[in-house]
Amino acid sequence: MTGGRIRCLRASARHFLVWLDQEGIEIGALDDAVLRRFRRHDCRCRGMERERRKMLAGRSRQFISGALRLVRYFEYTRRIQHPGELDEGLRLLEEFLAACAADGYAPDSIMGYRSACRHVLVWLHQSRIAMRRMDAEVLARFVAHDCVCPGPFESPRKRLGGGRYIYPVELFSRFLADRGVLPGAVSTVGNEPVDGELEAFGEWLRRHRGTREVTIDRHRKLVSGMRTQLGADPTRYDAASVRDVLLRRFATASRSHARTLATSMRMYLRFLASRGECSPALVGAVPTAPGWRLCELPRYVPADDIERVIESCNVTTPVGLRDRAILLLLARLALRAGDVVHLRLDDLDWVSARVRVCGKSRREVALPLPQDVGDAVLDYIEHARPRIDHDRVFLTVRAPYRPFTSSNAITDIVIQALKRAGMNDVKPKGAYLFRHSAATNLLRAGASLDVIGALLRHRSPDTTVIYAKTDRTMLLEVAQPWIGDMQ
Repeated sequence: MTGGRIRCLRASARHFLVWLDQEGIEIGALDDAVLRRFRRHDCRCRGMERERRKMLAGRSRQFISGALRLVRYFEYTRRIQHPGELDEGLRLLEEFLAACAADGYAPDSIMGYRSACRHVLVWLHQSRIAMRRMDAEVLARFVAHDCVCPGPFESPRKRLGGGRYIYPVELFSRFLADRGVLPGAVSTVGNEPVDGELEAFGEWLRRHRGTREVTIDRHRKLVSGMRTQLGADPTRYDAASVRDVLLRRFATASRSHARTLATSMRMYLRFLASRGECSPALVGAVPTAPGWRLCELPRYVPADDIERVIESCNVTTPVGLRDRAILLLLARLALRAGDVVHLRLDDLDWVSARVRVCGKSRREVALPLPQDVGDAVLDYIEHARPRIDHDRVFLTVRAPYRPFTSSNAITDIVIQALKRAGMNDVKPKGAYLFRHSAATNLLRAGASLDVIGALLRHRSPDTTVIYAKTDRTMLLEVAQPWIGDMQ
């Protein structure tokens, strides 16, 4: 350590001692809270003008570095009582990381777990909290703390609001619980405040409307924002207030989002009416979002380009085997992303060559399983799918092995496949590109709208009519000549 660095640490430690004396704080009471008070204090300490300038210049880490070293010295000389578990915790952390590596976790994941869990252990030590006391409340305190921990750390709330710490610490806590260090694993699930009204709304959608979870979550999120403006008392809702809230939101929303807002509001008002909390006639007050039926063409790519995207998968790797099976399901059966995410092993009937799909409104449909699709799915299950006790077909290929959490994973797979095929300008970049392309290419090959509607699992023929506009050859045959051409 250079002489300048030693002088800097000495000055910082001296400032800390002067402040402790002025505040009347005993050395044995030093912990994380005291260090945070010192860093934030409005300095009026005697003889500390130079240190005060450093503090005002925003060099808070340099300003407190000597105080941190001094606290470590007091701990080493046993002038401060602490749990004394830091070294043991770090040893257990290395065992945990070794177990993760043995289970096939990626090196980048292990590096992130080491940083997050080490920070928690250092904070527990500095806060004088024993490891056995670590629970959801303690973890929440850690995520909210303004970091003065020694080491290359920063405040957790600056890193994705502390979200990057939650999963690694919960995983580490399960390891500690298995070793008997903790009475039980730490879990933050269920600790968030629950809005009982929205929970009841979600249950009503689930039971009486057959709505899927992703749609329920979207309705609750949108309704939560609109309830803030409408008020918590449904008996005071009227047509004017409902229209006012929606029209103000329509002003800055796209057409599709405006339609979604209107749908969510109608669903919520029907739910309230079913409980007698508002008049059923209030549903009619919801304004119609601007839009014109069949005004847009479905976007698609030719069949040759779809095959090029599928063949871009490297089938010599587990990722390639999984992604090729997913892309074939999207291309041949026109499945939605959610259909693929929720596909289960029991849904595959190998004897009858069928696959059971539960789409919107919980409607189950058995679709034929083409030979190339079945071969690709079976190849993935036998050679690439992780051997874990879970019935979802498609899982992550890196530990921790688990099912996809949302349809976004399927969208990412499609985006990467389009990039590999050199199709960067194609939109939309998701499962619906394959769905629209399958319908359009079938129509151009001579399939009827009834056949296409059956494949797409449309409940109404009117929904399938939009694809008629993509057959330009047929449209040219039935189109009337332009008035200008008749003169």
